[in-house]
Amino acid sequence: MSKSFGIVESKIFEAEFFLNRLSESTYLSFESQCYFSAFISASRGVTFALQTCLKGLSGFDKWYINAQNNLKTDGLARFFIEVRNGLVHGDDNPLDKITPEHLREALRVQLTRKNKYQHFLIIPDLQDSDKTVICDAYAKCLEYFLSLLSIVFDCYSNFKTDVDPKWYFTKDNFARREKTFVDAVVEMGYPEQWADCAPKDEIGKWSVLQKLQPPNQLNPIFDKYLGKTIKEPVQEIQ
Repeated sequence: MSKSFGIVESKIFEAEFFLNRLSESTYLSFESQCYFSAFISASRGVTFALQTCLKGLSGFDKWYINAQNNLKTDGLARFFIEVRNGLVHGDDNPLDKITPEHLREALRVQLTRKNKYQHFLIIPDLQDSDKTVICDAYAKCLEYFLSLLSIVFDCYSNFKTDVDPKWYFTKDNFARREKTFVDAVVEMGYPEQWADCAPKDEIGKWSVLQKLQPPNQLNPIFDKYLGKTIKEPVQEIQ
């Protein structure tokens, strides 16, 4: 298998945690600045974690170049990457920093809003690079988070036999690698003699290994935000 996909999972959960905390923090508070900065950092770490886990894996480099190109052409993703780089190099946190051309609009929203947790970001106008627009900070953070989560879902879908133990320890996956059930038992850290204790039928013995594997940790978050999940290898465990 690849290096532990757990570091990708951790970055996703970390980014979601700070995204949620941002949505609960009050306008112009110190906490909101911290949560926004932490969200930016964790989000940027998602793609770094993917590279760490899967770099060198057959097919990954080509897949990642395509994913990276998609982010480069995504104006919002470029904005957040630039914000993260700016924060690392000492730039001011842009959360709730209103520029003069948007001051009137911001004041109008502040005077009429009922939500004390609303925050603002000034971002480039995706239709006109010479202009900027004022927008809801949480909404844009969520949009960026969803784009990253979609990339992770696509990565998981393409390389599930390398990142998901349930998909790794299947008959088909070991057959592709010209390995046997005994090899799978040994890879799990058990003496090869333990294979003799498994059920004799193919479905039964691979089912034993399937049940020993942890569930997909990201499926709940995939389902919550994307409305889809990674299916388990049913054919191996029925």
